[in-house]
Amino acid sequence: MNAVKAEYFEGVHVSSTAAEDAGTVEYRQAFTNTELLLSVLEELERPVKKDDMVLDFGCGEGRMVYAFRKLGYKAFGTDITPPSPEVRVLFEREGLSENEENPLPMIPSGPYRIPYDDDTFDFVISWEVMEHVQNHEQALSEINRVLKPSGCSLHFFPARYHILEPHVHVPLGTLFQGRVYLYFWALMGIRTKSQERSTVREVAEENYEFLKAETKYLSKKHLTRLVCRHFGNVDFVERYFWKHSGGKSGFAYKTLSALGLRRLTPLTAGLLSPFGHRALFFFKATGRRHAG
Repeated sequence: MNAVKAEYFEGVHVSSTAAEDAGTVEYRQAFTNTELLLSVLEELERPVKKDDMVLDFGCGEGRMVYAFRKLGYKAFGTDITPPSPEVRVLFEREGLSENEENPLPMIPSGPYRIPYDDDTFDFVISWEVMEHVQNHEQALSEINRVLKPSGCSLHFFPARYHILEPHVHVPLGTLFQGRVYLYFWALMGIRTKSQERSTVREVAEENYEFLKAETKYLSKKHLTRLVCRHFGNVDFVERYFWKHSGGKSGFAYKTLSALGLRRLTPLTAGLLSPFGHRALFFFKATGRRHAG
């Protein structure tokens, strides 16, 4: 896998001026995320085979689809926004898509429908997407429809009680999204890099509009109820992300292991995940019909 990644990074600088100008940080992160999802699915005894069909739900610019394909998997992606032209160029130049194939189709504005036939995919995955979904009932119904019987779905996203809202960096901005609250934190100097030249009022208003229109943080209980309605099963698998990821959670896992307390990982992950990230796993039972 490392050899494939090394080949990729050499290819980016040669084949894409746009990628060179933007740097490779985002692509490196795409490969890291992809490998993490693959590792967690192996832990769940649902390994992704090279001939399995994989859908990146809410793929954004399409970098994770690129990473999956570069690693030899049959991946596709879809989103309500168009993919990056740069990623499309990389697909074509590196022979990662067949003639006339569109690996990154958009979800139509209405009616809402993932642009694939019923029972198409073995896996539907997403990375930091579920907090942006405005109608989870609708999204889960569509994921159910495009998954094959026994197909799996894995989603990693910020939790409802995340200490810092990940997009605007406001403390508990996942819960408190009123203008006065956001104005206070803007006054305290909390802002994103793109807001450095904005006034306090502009920052607060921009954050208000973004959080109201583009985020929707559901509780674990609410998510469980919705998923069970469509799939009949649900598991929160943060413990496996701790095991395979870097950062604070990876450090915590290594520390527990070093102290001989690895068995406490599920409990610790369960206690801390509400303030960090959730990892949601479910599958479509054989013979289960689409609940649309």
